[in-house]
Amino acid sequence: MMKWPLGGLVFVVVLLAVLSAGAADEAIDRLVSKLPPPQKFIDPAINDPLAKQMSAASKAHNFGVALDLSRHLAERYPKSLGAQMVHGMLAASLRQFREASGAYHKALSIRPDFPAAYIGLGITNASQNRFAAALSDFQQVTRLAPQFDVGWIGSSACAERLGRARDSLEFARRATAVAPSSAGAWLQLAREESAAGNNQAATKALARANQLRRNTPRPNPKQR
Repeated sequence: MMKWPLGGLVFVVVLLAVLSAGAADEAIDRLVSKLPPPQKFIDPAINDPLAKQMSAASKAHNFGVALDLSRHLAERYPKSLGAQMVHGMLAASLRQFREASGAYHKALSIRPDFPAAYIGLGITNASQNRFAAALSDFQQVTRLAPQFDVGWIGSSACAERLGRARDSLEFARRATAVAPSSAGAWLQLAREESAAGNNQAATKALARANQLRRNTPRPNPKQR
């Protein structure tokens, strides 16, 4: 399976929160708390003191400081994929959506086939209720990484908001097919099966999601 510097599960949590009323703030906090340390990025920005300062500020919940540092890092290393992606994440977490979108587009100018940048754009557009644009972004993810659940989950959630019930259900089913161990995929399927009136299928999907969540180890706060 392909590896990306930003965890797929984090994006799923944020995406589902953005598309569900009342949970966005908590999910965004979780996103920022899981920012990877600079050494996760294999590019020249890794050794810059700004990267370490940014990571320290994020861990201390000084997110405004971290965002400002990420701006400087991205400006200093315009060809650094990692620097652009972290800039986008921090900007999105503080609801600076135009800035986040610009950072993700810069990341795509460096690597046009980078799925995580399209995920970031999808979340950014969905956060602004631009679901048609977000659906296009998530569809790019499904083309570039069809085995990655978040592309299908995002496509399903956006299609639902656009009134495309048949597509939404099909995308949710595809999510569970490509990622049968994804609790997020089964939760989205349960939602869409219920909306389609398939109550028995919805109940089974929800039960599977709950089983997967129970079997997933909870992160130890001391290890963050």
